[in-house]
Amino acid sequence: MEKLAKIQLTVLASYSMPFVLLSALLINSLLVDYHVTGGSLKILFLGGAFPLGFLAGRLIYVKRSHVEILFDDFSFSVIKGSRQTETGSWRNFRLVSLVLDQFGKPNLRLYRALEGEYVDLPISKTNADPQRFRDHVQSLISGVRIRKTTPQVVEAA
Repeated sequence: MEKLAKIQLTVLASYSMPFVLLSALLINSLLVDYHVTGGSLKILFLGGAFPLGFLAGRLIYVKRSHVEILFDDFSFSVIKGSRQTETGSWRNFRLVSLVLDQFGKPNLRLYRALEGEYVDLPISKTNADPQRFRDHVQSLISGVRIRKTTPQVVEAA
C-alpha cells in the first residue's frame, strides 16, 4: 500500500505553543524557587521549554489530527489521528472530481452514483498533487491503466 501524509505545521504549532509557554512558566518558577535569577544557566534551562512543549504538542497532534491516506489498486483507507475514518474499494465508485473545502483547499470526491452518495478524501492535508492523484484514481475507477509510453526502436529501410 502507498501512503499519502504530510505534517500540517500550522496545526502542529497550534497544539505545541500552549505547552511551550506552560513548560517555560514551570521551568521559570522552578528556577526562581532555586534562586537562579539570571545568567546563562537560566537561559539554558528556559531553552528546554521549546523541545518539551513541542514534544507534548506533537503527541497530541499525532493522536488527534494527523491525516494519512493509504491506498493500492483495489482499496483505500483514510486515517485521521488514531482512528480510521473512511475505507472503501475503488470499484464501488463511478466518478471522481476535485472539490474545494470551506478553506479553499482541494479534496477528492468519490461518487457512488452520478447524483448520489459521495465520499471526500482530504488530499489537501497530504503531500499529493491533487490533479495527478485525481487522474490516478480515475484510472483505477474506470479500470483503464495509464501506462508510460516507451519509445520503440524502428529501423528505416
